Order: sequence, then structure tokens, then C-alpha cells
Amino acid sequence: MKMYHYLFIAVLTIHLLYDLILSILAASQRGKPLPAEVSDIYDADEYARWLDYSAEKRTVGVIERVFDFAVLCGLFGTNVLSKVHAGLPGGEIVKSLLLLLLFTALTSILSVPFDWIRSIRIEGKYGFNKSTAGTFLRDEITDFLVNLVLNALFYFCVAFVYGRFGVRGFWIVFLALSAFVLVISMLATTFQRLYNKFTVLEDGELRDGLTALFRASGYELENIYVMDASRRTTKVNAFCSGLGRFKKIVLYDNLVNGYTPREITAVFAHELGHYKRRDTLKSTAYSILLMAAVTGLIVWFAATPALSVEYGFDGVSVIFGLLAMQAVILGPVTAVLMIPRAAMARAFEYKADTNAAEAGYGEELISALKKLSKDNFSDLNPHPVIVALEYDHPTTAERIRAIRRREGA
Repeated sequence: MKMYHYLFIAVLTIHLLYDLILSILAASQRGKPLPAEVSDIYDADEYARWLDYSAEKRTVGVIERVFDFAVLCGLFGTNVLSKVHAGLPGGEIVKSLLLLLLFTALTSILSVPFDWIRSIRIEGKYGFNKSTAGTFLRDEITDFLVNLVLNALFYFCVAFVYGRFGVRGFWIVFLALSAFVLVISMLATTFQRLYNKFTVLEDGELRDGLTALFRASGYELENIYVMDASRRTTKVNAFCSGLGRFKKIVLYDNLVNGYTPREITAVFAHELGHYKRRDTLKSTAYSILLMAAVTGLIVWFAATPALSVEYGFDGVSVIFGLLAMQAVILGPVTAVLMIPRAAMARAFEYKADTNAAEAGYGEELISALKKLSKDNFSDLNPHPVIVALEYDHPTTAERIRAIRRREGA
């Protein structure tokens, strides 16, 4: 084993230890009393049920992380990838695409048992999952195909640019990656249609309220859709997409059926606070900086022949650089870079809550937050360190406390 082998094993080990420490911190919160602001969300039996639910998910998560660590150590602690690559038919591009296919298939297949346990067994056991085995399998296959296509397109982009321009192609890759991420975000609704059926929200109080709310803030709604999320889950969500003045709203049918029109409108009054303060633009700017760091890593990997040679490849191997970056480097780098991003996002959430309160929806937002926490079986008392490192939303108790302070309650 040589220098880069040791480096990759060290990175994988540090990332594993980081995740295990966070799991220990999460477990240390078990049984601690809930903050007063959220003590009425779960009764004693429900809270005991939540503790069991979170413990089961955490246990599966730890086992999966250790398993992934062992698999990645096997792949990047040895030269197995170059040996597989050498045995594949075709030229360099064909071999690389086949290696990408095999790597994606391997990681996807190995994740299926854990996805099954989380989605079908645990979520089903606690009454959240409604997916059948057929739906689960179809979703897994769809995820695999989408992931494979996106990775293949990205590989072609990096390979072409590096082959044509060398390291000077950094900015081309960076701009292409930025444009790619922006397009994917714009197509969020389109990707959801691969899994769910969308129907137009019928006329009535909710549609009128949302339309009036957005129009008063200078936005026009292209349409409001209801997504049949209840086929898969009892949890609730909603999202808004679109650039400029024109927006699309997508509501889970669980949200439409379980919340009052004013509570749903309060949620989108919060979202409008993000638009008014250009929070999405600021988040996108940070994401672009993150992509610059990722692109730098990609170029460094591609421009370091010693790395590929040490792993048994014949000279520079763009495909190995891409796989190593995604599987080994991206996780820990993203974890570090997202800490300030999470702090920024939490500040945005407080300001967006203020926007809803100023629009006269403070109490409705509090009511919606409590319902959302209960319906999504949220952690009402996470460890402060985990919140600081990973949460892009303040806790429900912190948000309610801030709204009450704003209203002088």
C-alpha cells in the first residue's frame, strides 16, 4: 500500500469516526425532557414510540456506514478497480463507462437492503410507509438509472474538457457543473413526476389564498399541484419551484387533507420570506463556491498521474479520479463546507418565519410547525452540536420561541 492508498483510507476512517460520534451524541439525548414549546406535540406514549423509531433508524444507519466503510476500503485500499478496468472490453471510453456502470450498480445493489429496512420495515412498522414491494423496487431502479445517466454525462464532460484543454479546462468544468446543478434544480418538479402523479389543485379557499398571497408579493403562480405522496408515505411536505416572477407550487396530498388553508398559506408566507430576501440566490451563490471546490478536486485528481498510476491505471485515468472524488473525498469535504452553509440557512429560516408573522400568520405558522413535526415524526430535542453542524433549519422549539418573541408573547 502506498501514499494515496493510505490517504484515502485515512479520509474514509475520519469520515466514519465523525458519523459515529454524531450518532453517539444523538443517542445521548434519549429520554431527556422536551423543551416546553414542543412538549404538547407528543404525548408520553408517542414520545416513547419516537425514541424507539429513532433508535432503530440510528442503528441501521450505523451498520450501513460501517458496511460502506468496509466496501470502500476494499475498493480504494487495493488496486481492484484498475484490474476490473483492464479486464473490460473496448477502448478507454467504453471501458470507463463500463467501470462506471459496474461501480454504480455495486453501490446501488449494496444499498438496497438498508433502503428496504428503513423504508419498508421501519417506516412501515411505525405507520409512515405505504409503498408496496413493487413500488419500492421501481423507485430503486429509477434512482439507479437516473444516477447512472447523470454520472455518465458528467464523466463525458470532464473527460472531454480535460482531454481537450487539460488543467486549463477548470473553468469550463466549473461553469458546466454550475449550469448542470441549476438545470437540475429547475427540473425538480419534472423529476418528481417520475415517481408521482400530479393533479391541479381545485378552486377554493386554499387556491385563492395562495394566489392572493403570492400576487401581493409580486409573484404569479403558474399553477398549484397536489402530489399523490400518500401512496408512499404519511409524512407531509410541499415545495415551490420556478425562476423569476413565475412559480409553481407542489403540495403533498397529506398536507392538503390534514392542514387548514390558513396553515398551508402560513407555510408559503414563510417561503415568500425567502424569495423577498433573495435567500435562494444567496444559497445558490454558496453552492457555486462549493462547486468550485469540488471542481478543483476533480481537476487535481485528473491532473495527478501518480494517483492513477499508484492504483494500477495506465497514466491519467479520469474515471478513477471521478470515482475516487465521489466515493471518498466528496462526503467529508461537503460535511465541512456545509457547516457555515447550515448556519446561514438557519438564519434565513428565522427571517422567513418573521415574514409569515408580519403577514398575520404567526399563530397559524406555529400550529403548522407543530403539525409538521408530529406528522414527520421529527426530533424535537436534537443534540446542540448536531444542530450546529448539520441542521439547515432551527429546531421547532427555537422557531416557536422566536415567533413568540416577535409577537411579544
